[in-house]
Amino acid sequence: MHTIRHMDIPETESLGELDLAIVHALQIDARAPWTKIATTVGADAATVARHWQAMSEESLAWLTAWPTPERWSTTTDVAMVLVDRGAGDEVIERIAGMPWTLGIDDTSAGFLVLVAASSGLAVLGDRVRELEEAGAAVLRMDVAASIAAEDSSWRLAVLSRSQQRVMRQRRDDDGSRAPRPEVVAEVAEALDDDPRMPAATLARALGVSEATARRTVDRSIAAGLLRLGCDLAMPAAGYRRGAVLWARADDVDDAAVRAQHTAQTHRVGVLVGPAPLFVCVRARTLTALTGIERDWGEGIEVVDRWTVLRGIKRNGHLLDAAGRTRGRVPLAW
Repeated sequence: MHTIRHMDIPETESLGELDLAIVHALQIDARAPWTKIATTVGADAATVARHWQAMSEESLAWLTAWPTPERWSTTTDVAMVLVDRGAGDEVIERIAGMPWTLGIDDTSAGFLVLVAASSGLAVLGDRVRELEEAGAAVLRMDVAASIAAEDSSWRLAVLSRSQQRVMRQRRDDDGSRAPRPEVVAEVAEALDDDPRMPAATLARALGVSEATARRTVDRSIAAGLLRLGCDLAMPAAGYRRGAVLWARADDVDDAAVRAQHTAQTHRVGVLVGPAPLFVCVRARTLTALTGIERDWGEGIEVVDRWTVLRGIKRNGHLLDAAGRTRGRVPLAW
């Protein structure tokens, strides 16, 4: 069992500009050849691979297969659950070890747990009761009506627009339909440990031809049902502050769209509750919140703000006090 909370871990050193450019490139296309990434960031392939290996070995950056908003909307019920801050290390450790808790943040209001289920709202309720059985005092549960944005779509602002266009270039879409959800789930499971798994290896794992494996991955990504990318220790990129914002709006769906287009936003949901708009933001300083909210435009009333003290789990990855990955609990919901 992993130990979740450490208070004696030194502060993470900042990543260099080349490191951040490599991470940004991998956020756009985790399966891109090193030669393509090297051309994009202006370095040679050996240097790029060496920098990536160093970041990976230091647990400062890691590849990941994200559950996207599109996939959630077709297969998943989600709830944001607030757990009392009195929960001890052992309780949070047990909750973090559950495969259907996709994320946990320690906030000024309590531990905010992202819970997922694919078999209906009754199962979602059962899982919240499991949190209580694990020793957590559940303060509130907000069920998501929709997820507008998740961490899978958040990007570093390092590469220029022209560099990003190069990284987004893929094989032409042949117009085929998206794979069935069960096929996408099988591909996601196969790529879980290594999103850069060669197509030949993936083909053997799926029991199909190499060409079919490659097409299935491309179609899953094109349909928004699978997103392979790169995550990192946020303090290493200068994002040492975070906040959870709750808001009301005249048109909450339009407000969610506006909020998700703010550069600092990494998670947006429309929940069933009195303040239905739920937004998570990352910033270099909390003084940036005023500007972030102003950028959303008129018609959005922020009614509560929670400070994120630290991340504990994100997309299944257990995080240390410096935001580095310490291991992963395979996701299953």
